[in-house]
Amino acid sequence: MNFHKLFIALILMASGFTGCLGDSPADDIAGDAYNGTPLAGGTATDFTIVDQNGDNFTLSTLEGDVVVVSFIFTRCPDVCPLTTLKMREVANWLEGAMDDEVSFISISMDPEHDDVEEMATYAQMHGAQWPHLTGDRETLENIWGDFGILVDRAYIESHASMEMESHEGSEMSHISVLYPDNSSELHGTMTNMLPENASGWNLTTMSFNSSNISLNYTEHEQWGHGVTGINGTDSPSDQSWWWSLYVWNSSNSSWEESMVGIDEIELNQTSYLAWAASSANLSLLPVMNEETVVHSSYTIILDDDLDLRLALGSEWTASELEEDVNTLLDERGDNYDTPAAGVVLSVIAVLGAAVVLFIRKKQRV
Repeated sequence: MNFHKLFIALILMASGFTGCLGDSPADDIAGDAYNGTPLAGGTATDFTIVDQNGDNFTLSTLEGDVVVVSFIFTRCPDVCPLTTLKMREVANWLEGAMDDEVSFISISMDPEHDDVEEMATYAQMHGAQWPHLTGDRETLENIWGDFGILVDRAYIESHASMEMESHEGSEMSHISVLYPDNSSELHGTMTNMLPENASGWNLTTMSFNSSNISLNYTEHEQWGHGVTGINGTDSPSDQSWWWSLYVWNSSNSSWEESMVGIDEIELNQTSYLAWAASSANLSLLPVMNEETVVHSSYTIILDDDLDLRLALGSEWTASELEEDVNTLLDERGDNYDTPAAGVVLSVIAVLGAAVVLFIRKKQRV
């Protein structure tokens, strides 16, 4: 082979490998590499609220870290303390990484009760040293929405008063709301609080009343009640959109538009209904499973760009969280420079050897 051709080929090969140095390996890591569910929610919106010490905390100060975000309420007798315990265990395992690579935060879902003092008591009780954040309801609702968290106020109030060992009669029926702007809410009523032979209309009115949600409706002699407005969002007179009723089908885990009116729906021990604007993206109605309705207790992991990357439900283990955090740390490319650089150096070595051989050959001639 002509030396000049060999030289050019090796140079092209080397330049191709050097591109590996700047590429992130994130695109090569498939969803099945994680224990949590991959998200495509974009970058978390920045916010500033207070921690358990009364100091302002701003999310953007954690940019550059992998961030684990849990949603808790201090009166929770079971899932929240367990989540905190598992996070503390992972924090101990990660040790030095918690200084400059990984951060944990916990955000309240019960702002009326969880003031700074309550959050401080909770953090101290559970030996959790990371920020425990709270604020006013309006601010927290924006944060919850940004993270895709549905907070059921009625469930929190009822569940907070229960003892861990006694959940008898704790079943709830829930009603979701999907607004025209695709924002959503989840409300509920304890099943034993509903009247005997309760209908979907009973669930709607009682759930909305307990959450201070206003309701505008019509009442037809034949068709019964129909919703025209929820919490100030009224369907327009031109009928460009309207409020539609959906029922959760647990057998195939999907929402289905109701074939009967709200008054004709008979409730089970746990029934799930939804009022959705016809113009909204119906795929954004929440999946109604145990993790959705039990405090909506998701734990979210952000990558170092503060992008929403993974969601863990209430059943994750400490080792699963640690594995996902380490996978996201690896994605940053810290562990990928050396192999790529090694390839480049190998190519350069081959190139150098070829030059030496060529010079010796010339000298012999």
